Amino acid sequence: MVNTEDTILMLGKKIEPSSTSHIQHLTQQWLELRQVVLVHYNELCATKDPEPNMLQKFCQHLMDYISMGHFKMYEKFAEHHETNQTYSTGLDKTLLSNITINTETVLDFNDKYTDPKSLDALSKDLSRIGEILAHRMDWEDTLITGAAPRYSKGH
Repeated sequence: MVNTEDTILMLGKKIEPSSTSHIQHLTQQWLELRQVVLVHYNELCATKDPEPNMLQKFCQHLMDYISMGHFKMYEKFAEHHETNQTYSTGLDKTLLSNITINTETVLDFNDKYTDPKSLDALSKDLSRIGEILAHRMDWEDTLITGAAPRYSKGH
């Protein structure tokens, strides 16, 4: 499988960027990345004194997940919604606005813990980032459901 920004080749078949298959494939990749973030988050929360390496891995996966959403998924969802008229533009704008505001907190967490000076507030900050991610994932699930209804039923 070859993945480019414009096309995906699967088993020798070109999948156009606007196709439902393309969106489903990207959504699957994104949900897998989300799962990695959640696993690392849970491991981090369960560790009393996490190693800096563990925290850095979580931050890296978190940034990969957030970046894929912002730079690939949200645009694809908006295009799909517009083409298929599955949502009102107001709903998309509200969800994306909420996610954008939410992103600031995630970026602050990443800045603070990519190379931490102190871990004194880590437990409190992990609790807060957990809440932020829960809201974000709910909003993203709403976008996924509208953009790829056949895929979202299985997720």
